[in-house]
Amino acid sequence: MTKQPKVCKPHPVLHGIGLVLSVTLLVAVLVGTYVLSTMATIIDSFIGAPSGHYSDAEIADTKVKAEALAADVEAEGTVLVRNNDNTLPLAADNKKVNVFGWASTAWLGGGSGSGGVSGVNTDLLAALTAYGVAYNTELTDMYKDFQDGREYTRTLSAWPEQSGRLYEPDINNQTYYTQSMLDNAKSFSDTAVVVIGRLAGESNDATKQQYKRTEKGGDIVVDDTRTMLELTTEEENLLNYVGANYAHVVVLINSTNVMELGQIETIPGIDACLIAGLSGSEGATAVPEVLWGDREPSGRTADTWAYDLTTAASYANAGIEGVGKYSAADGLYPADGTTNGNLDTPYAYEQVSYVDYAEDIYIGYKWYETADAEGYWDAESNEHGTGYDAVVQYPFGYGLSYTSFDWKVTDAAANGSALTKDGNVTVKVTVTNTGDRAGKDVVQLYYTAPYTAGEIEKSSVELGAFAKTKELAPGESEEVALTVPVSDMASYDAYDANHNGFTGYELDAGDYIFTVRHDAHDVDDDANATITCSLPAGVQYAEDTATGNAVSNKFTGSDAIDGVSLDGSDSAQNITYLTRADFTGTFPKTNTPTRAMTDNVKALNLYTADDANGWINDADETITTGAKNGLKIEDDGETTDLGFRLGSDFNDPQWDALLDQLTVDEMENLYINAYGGLAELKSVGKSKSKDADGPAQIGGFTGMGAGTGFPSSSTLAQTWNADLAQEEGRTIGTQALQNGYTGWYAPATNIHRSPFNGRNYEYYSEDSLLSGVICGNTVTGANQAGIYTYVKHFICNDGESGIYRDSVYTWMTEQTLRETYLRPFQMLVEDYDAVGLMSSYNRIGAVWAGGSKALLTGILRDEWGFDGAVITDYCDHHSYMNGDQALRAGGSLWMAGFTGGEMAFETGSNSYLQALRRATKEALYMYLHVRVTNCDYADSIGDTTAVRHAFTTSVFGWRHLVALIDIVAVVLFALAVRGVVIDVKLRKAAKTEKKNS
Repeated sequence: MTKQPKVCKPHPVLHGIGLVLSVTLLVAVLVGTYVLSTMATIIDSFIGAPSGHYSDAEIADTKVKAEALAADVEAEGTVLVRNNDNTLPLAADNKKVNVFGWASTAWLGGGSGSGGVSGVNTDLLAALTAYGVAYNTELTDMYKDFQDGREYTRTLSAWPEQSGRLYEPDINNQTYYTQSMLDNAKSFSDTAVVVIGRLAGESNDATKQQYKRTEKGGDIVVDDTRTMLELTTEEENLLNYVGANYAHVVVLINSTNVMELGQIETIPGIDACLIAGLSGSEGATAVPEVLWGDREPSGRTADTWAYDLTTAASYANAGIEGVGKYSAADGLYPADGTTNGNLDTPYAYEQVSYVDYAEDIYIGYKWYETADAEGYWDAESNEHGTGYDAVVQYPFGYGLSYTSFDWKVTDAAANGSALTKDGNVTVKVTVTNTGDRAGKDVVQLYYTAPYTAGEIEKSSVELGAFAKTKELAPGESEEVALTVPVSDMASYDAYDANHNGFTGYELDAGDYIFTVRHDAHDVDDDANATITCSLPAGVQYAEDTATGNAVSNKFTGSDAIDGVSLDGSDSAQNITYLTRADFTGTFPKTNTPTRAMTDNVKALNLYTADDANGWINDADETITTGAKNGLKIEDDGETTDLGFRLGSDFNDPQWDALLDQLTVDEMENLYINAYGGLAELKSVGKSKSKDADGPAQIGGFTGMGAGTGFPSSSTLAQTWNADLAQEEGRTIGTQALQNGYTGWYAPATNIHRSPFNGRNYEYYSEDSLLSGVICGNTVTGANQAGIYTYVKHFICNDGESGIYRDSVYTWMTEQTLRETYLRPFQMLVEDYDAVGLMSSYNRIGAVWAGGSKALLTGILRDEWGFDGAVITDYCDHHSYMNGDQALRAGGSLWMAGFTGGEMAFETGSNSYLQALRRATKEALYMYLHVRVTNCDYADSIGDTTAVRHAFTTSVFGWRHLVALIDIVAVVLFALAVRGVVIDVKLRKAAKTEKKNS
């Protein structure tokens, strides 16, 4: 029998469906490809940049070291503030504890926002278990059932009253604390550890009310009589209970912010208290080690802890209640329809906001100590004491120890000497451990400058130098030297307040008193702990002592480069600034809730085309672009000899020939699309590079790949350990490289102007010197690793202005700006070789800080001699955070955002092109300079493995993947079309055959 040939049949339905699907896929792929192409620069910043190709072994080794270092920071940053009858350390045989407080089940490793950590891998409870200590799970399970975690952990997508919610069932509510549970707890252990936690973060300041949940699933209870930085009534009741029922009671403060803790002293039975700070992702492992004495809590407070936060001079002008609203400002940015995307729902700004730094220079201890010196607290009397003792609970620099120390001033040769303009004052102190346990101590040297009422504002004491000892065994001693440059004591006189015809930094004639102190308030009892030096005649510093550049008013009166005086004197702000001559009459009791905006301020609301055109200087020469000079700064990921040469010297003559090779398109792409990294510049061999947040964890906020989460910057500051900060910077830098990053959007050194500032955890301290030293050493460490840092936020992003940080008008005196807020940044530039800064969201006076010529050019470059790059913060709204304005003011890089951006105004003038070329040079210098530092560091320690790896591009990247998907989509479409065509042919053939038959 003959085999019949196979008959092909059409499949019109199947092939029709296939065609529809393939067309849909092809259209989707083509649209996706187009969208991706428009975001190619941003995508490259996260997944397309070259990599250092570090081995798994190298990465694992760094991770182990980083976690050990994080535990060191947590231990040294923990501050022991109370220890009655040596309750701590706990006995070695005490292996069971009751952990009270809902916050124990929601332990904080960091605050919220770009400065936080991506997760807490080891919390307090896990750390106790790992240490071999059992905790009462009946209590813990109850807390978790009551409220399983915070409802709002992202302050960037919540209102302050949401992210700041407090959770605690009342100890007297037997729905939660049943009698059997309480009885079981007493039987379980006679030790109670109580955890108090508070969360604040980016875009949300701490609230001056309490928003509480005290019933499972219940409504939020509002307590208008207490701020969120006070204990709740439920926490207070809990402390009263455990104080009355447990032999050993220890309180752990796990908070982003300073709190009011007076009840720790007044409630009977509270034995010990530790300010544990924020421990990062792993650092909580150190907390049990501190509690049981394997580690010494050698931290000192980095802020003043007052019994009542309303006593702070900044209180009235802090938080959302401290923000004023300009009247008749509708239509001005941001009350022009602009929305705030950092809340739980889109919110259109309804006001144009301002904040007055009416407290002037008097923040933190500079307020509390000076007020005490002037007798301001004399009438105070309460359960805590009288005078100063009734106001300040823990002074700045305060901390106890498990051991004891004796200090002897061994070199006070400066006593009785005359100061010289360029001289130093050095004091040496021998510290001896007189106790029976090993420990570290912190020696602090303060100075008091002569003050004349009504003239230059001065605090009664100011930190001049500090030193932390090594770990001293019982009986061991160490001599530390503390040096204060005379020029560091100069005050900035913006108004010629002392009537000598000079404005600028100066020293008044008179006695300068130096005191060796344990904290900002307590002078050591050694006979030589107070040293007096004299200055026979006033000294003026007309030039910057580091650069020799001329120094002059940049923000005041007719000298204001940006057009409006920073103090508001020429724009009817009518601010009464606190003055030492009359603390009682000028103390800011309330903020100014509203005032009119003058025309000169309105004129600067947004940058305009006229502003850009008016900036053109016809004398500016044209630039050369696209030259074929054959110069490269990198070759297949390796820095060339030229790259190292240029990174060593901003003024090297070869820069011009290199910059001549660049095209305008390359320079604009580098400038505009700076979010996530620096663009490729093929003409000079520069490869694409990646940058990432944040201060406590590289890549932890938005990055692709993250390092170890370290304790917060505020916790690091509490270590008072510069060496530890440098090691952390070096370690984060190494982890950055291992995760493919070459730049770090950190650290952040704004000032703790108020305890209510939402990002205080991300910053270091209320003190400029401590902030500058700890931040500076962090930057030094990162430089040594070979990554560049963008130290932020330049300048005065010291609070979130409630929710109004976007374009808030910020008013202060130039003295306050320079002495308090600019001082850490000046130290970073002049003393610690910082080559990258990030500007801020707020205005400095009437002008956006990122577009302030007075700030970015007048101070930063013309006075401090800064040669590096200034990047903007993330630009949500380009009309305000304007790339044209930033470039012309002296900025270097514009973080235009995910969707990119474009220059809005003229781009054809020589002035514009010269600015673009300058900005490119600054960015490239930053990029190359840290590679020089890295090699120098490796040479200095004799370790070639410390040299960062060359970064090379992977063979298969995301563009290849997109191309492959495109090809697959086209092939599938072609196959679907082929199937339909075959069906048509088969149908035609069938019809023909049928007709013929």
